[in-house]
Amino acid sequence: MRATLFLSLLLSAALHAQPAEWPDSRGNAAMTGVSPVELKFPLELAWQFKLMDKPKGQAEMLVSSAIVRSGKVYLGSKDGKFFCLDLATGKEVWKAEAKGAFDGAAAFAGDLVVVGCQDGFVYAWNADTGKEAWKFETQAEIHAAANVWTDPATKAQKIIIGSYDYSVYCLDAKTGAKDWAAETGYYINGGCAIGDGKVVFGGCDSVLHVHDVKTGKEERQIEVGAYIGNNVAIADGVIYVSHYGNRVGAYRVADGMKVWEYGEREFEYYAAPAIWEKGVYVGGRDKRFHAIDRVTGAQLWEFRARDRIDSSAVICAGKVALFGSDDGYLYALDLKTGKEVWHNEIGAPVKTSAAVAGNHVLFGADDGVLYVFKNGK
Repeated sequence: MRATLFLSLLLSAALHAQPAEWPDSRGNAAMTGVSPVELKFPLELAWQFKLMDKPKGQAEMLVSSAIVRSGKVYLGSKDGKFFCLDLATGKEVWKAEAKGAFDGAAAFAGDLVVVGCQDGFVYAWNADTGKEAWKFETQAEIHAAANVWTDPATKAQKIIIGSYDYSVYCLDAKTGAKDWAAETGYYINGGCAIGDGKVVFGGCDSVLHVHDVKTGKEERQIEVGAYIGNNVAIADGVIYVSHYGNRVGAYRVADGMKVWEYGEREFEYYAAPAIWEKGVYVGGRDKRFHAIDRVTGAQLWEFRARDRIDSSAVICAGKVALFGSDDGYLYALDLKTGKEVWHNEIGAPVKTSAAVAGNHVLFGADDGVLYVFKNGK
């Protein structure tokens, strides 16, 4: 009884905390897309920052999902610029430039911020000054988000990131030296989820790959039958994946067995799933946001937007799902009912996942602008 009460108090404290940081692009290394921050609506626009101007003939100006630490925001843009901004004011702190687009989100390792670029390099800069610490060259473009694993024995941090050269790399975070590389059958678009000593990722070879995170040794491959465009999520020994075969699936980490598969319409899923308690929450290119029972794969509810949803949702304090859409709107939905709690019209497609840092909510849009909202009172 005391243990149950203690756990309840811990959960309550976590839910009511307001951490002013968002160090992982999907909330944690397992990429489940959750935040303990409770949002109060309406959110109010605090500031916006234009990362890039529209080049001639370019239809979109994608920016990456943001990460936040120590009062600073870090994200890149399609024109090869990576920014560090002040969270409170939106003023530029420093900027780095490369010869390719920054699609994937960055990650923190010690005093470094690390990110992959379409020029084929993984870059590491001092997070405070922007001074380059190291860079590592892969053999093709990098679109995937970076993730970080800390070796429990040595406390050494490792960067885990995939490339279009068909490989996932594990790099020493301090030096950029390669620890291991795992080769797959095709491009890797999404970030790698880390949990239970495993690194799990999918790609354009239509396979879920499960590897030992320390050694890189392959443990199993799980065929899903279609391209996997984004990261997967790991929770309670189960891998959750959405893919271009118009389905969302759940598979056991231990043996690769399918738990369930969900899909009612012939539309692709690009957005990654978010996991909270008994639900899986994901937007689709059918213009709908889906809530799915984690145990059975049955639909709990759905919400219809005005255009496709490529933005991976963040679940805030177990109460709302927060995401953007190609219809130019941001949405917050009640997690139990699917009813709309709040929306805001950006006016440009929103494909990024939100960063929820204390009283700030950050979204990048296809107009090349980062929009930052303050939590309501």
